[in-house]
Amino acid sequence: MSAGEVSGDIAGAHLAAALLDKNPEARIFGVGGSRMTAAGVTILCDTNRLGSVGITEAIYPVFILARVFSKIRRCVKLQRPDAAVLIGNDVFNLLLARWLKWKGIRTISYFPPQVWLWRSLARPIARSFNCILTSFPEEQAVYERAGRNATYVGHYLCDHLVPPSPNAKAASRAHFGISPGATVVGLLPGSRIHEVAPLTPVLLDAALDLSRKQSIAFVLPVAEPCYRDYIEEQIIKRGLSTRVLLCDDSHEAMRVSDLLLMASGTASLEAALLAVPMMILYPVSSVTFLAVKMLRRFGLIDSLTIGLPNLILGKRVVPELRQNGLTPRQLASLAGSLLQDRQRQSEMSEELKKVRTLLGEGPALEKAASIVLEHVEN
Repeated sequence: MSAGEVSGDIAGAHLAAALLDKNPEARIFGVGGSRMTAAGVTILCDTNRLGSVGITEAIYPVFILARVFSKIRRCVKLQRPDAAVLIGNDVFNLLLARWLKWKGIRTISYFPPQVWLWRSLARPIARSFNCILTSFPEEQAVYERAGRNATYVGHYLCDHLVPPSPNAKAASRAHFGISPGATVVGLLPGSRIHEVAPLTPVLLDAALDLSRKQSIAFVLPVAEPCYRDYIEEQIIKRGLSTRVLLCDDSHEAMRVSDLLLMASGTASLEAALLAVPMMILYPVSSVTFLAVKMLRRFGLIDSLTIGLPNLILGKRVVPELRQNGLTPRQLASLAGSLLQDRQRQSEMSEELKKVRTLLGEGPALEKAASIVLEHVEN
C-alpha cells in the first residue's frame, strides 16, 4: 500500500482493516502513517507530511519522495507483493504504478487522480493501473471511457458519517464543555504542511476578529501531532487560549460546530456528509493558480471549482475562497454574515445532505476489499 498524506493514511487504514477482516493471513506493507500502522500495515516510511496540492507546493517533498521511492523498490525486490494498492498522492503513485506494472505486479488505484484536474490525462492514467476503484460517479464514467478498468465502489465515508441528531450534538458539546446553545465555529487548517503553516494564522486572526463582535467558541482539530506546538504557539500569541479548544478528532469538531472554516480536501466531504455549513479556503501559490487558469482557458479543466461538495453537487453550494488576497478581516466578515443568516445555513445544510444520495449506498470498503483480494488470488 502506498499513501502520501493524512487522508490517504486514513483510507488506507480502513481498507487494510477490511482486507485483514476478510483474510487474516494477509501481509500488508508499504508507506503511510500511524493509522495504517495501527490497522496492521508494516510501514517502511512515514509519508503523512509529504502530500501536496499544486505545482510549486510539490517541490518541497520531491527529494524525500525520491528516497521513499527508492526504499519501496528495494523492498519490493526482496518481498514481491501479489498486488499493490496506490492511494491518492497522484504524481508519486502514478510513477510508482508504472514501475510496478513494468515489474509485472498488479496495480490497483484507490482514490485515483481527481478528474476535475486530470480529465485530459485520463487515458494514460488508466493505463498505469490494472484496476481503478472509484469513489465518485463522475470519475467512474471518465476512467471507464479511458480504460474500461474502473469499478465504482462508493466512498467509505458514507458508511461512517451521518448528520448528528440534536441529542448527539448536545452530547458532543458536553464532551468539549460547550453549552448546547453556544455558537461554535470549527477551524480546520488542513493536514498538509503547506496548508497548516499559512492557513492557521489566517483562521486564528479571523477568529480573533469574530470573537470581538460576538460570543463564539472555536474548536480546532490538529491533523498530526507534529503540528500541535506550532498551532498552540499561534493561539497563545493572539490571546485565544480560552476561546480555542484543540482536539484530535476532526469529526467530533465538525459535529459540535455551527459553521466550519476549512482548508479544501477530504475534510470538506466529511463535513458535507455531516451536513455542517462551511466555507472552503484553498491556499495555493500564485503560480499554481495561474497554471489552473491556463488549463481552464485551454479547455483541459471545466472550472476553477475545487471544493468536493460543489464538484459532486455540480453547483456552488459552499463558498470557496482563495487565501491569496483574502484577509482575516474579510473572512471574519463573511463568516459573521453567514452565522447571522439562519435561513442560509439551513439551506446549505439541506443541499449538503444530497451529497450522500449522489455517492450511492455502501458498503464501500467491503466492495473495495473484495476486488483487491480477487486481484491477489488471480
